Amino acid sequence: MKIGLLGGSFNPVHNGHIKLAQTALDSFGLDKILFLPSGNHPIKNHSNIPPIEIRYDLTKKAIASKPSFEISRLDMETDTPSYTKLLVMRLNKIFPDDKFYFIAGSDIISELKKWHDYRWILDNIEFIVAHRPDIDKTMWNKLEYVDKLNFMEMESVDISSTMIRKMIAKGKDISLLVPANIRNDLITLYSR
Repeated sequence: MKIGLLGGSFNPVHNGHIKLAQTALDSFGLDKILFLPSGNHPIKNHSNIPPIEIRYDLTKKAIASKPSFEISRLDMETDTPSYTKLLVMRLNKIFPDDKFYFIAGSDIISELKKWHDYRWILDNIEFIVAHRPDIDKTMWNKLEYVDKLNFMEMESVDISSTMIRKMIAKGKDISLLVPANIRNDLITLYSR
């Protein structure tokens, strides 16, 4: 099977995540997408983040109507930082015959060198990088690993988890930004 991996803090999950996953599924003929909420993100600050179980439950609810989307706990229950290399090693043990595609936005392209053992990651997993059609991807040609990236054109989705949290705090409508079945849950969670 060809399995797409979409990881992150999902603080909160939103329509941009759903669109990114669906576009990768359709564009690369993937069999399924695994959503992998991160329990111990190595880069992000954890001080103002809801507990992982809440983020897991909201993500599970948000993707429930998508039969090709699944949620996994593989990146949640770790005391050490949630490095992509360790995640891929765990996935390879569970799904030894499957091929994995890490799905990300173009903002990660220049950041990959900062990832723990990034060369190993690039040698052991495919990358699907969403970029806007109006961006010239040749700007990344100077990176030594550009040939390891599969580019996927996708219209820009101007949504971020930070934006949603700020809008909720200001009492603004988030209906167009998040799946309808978690909207009220998010308002309750982030209004505290």
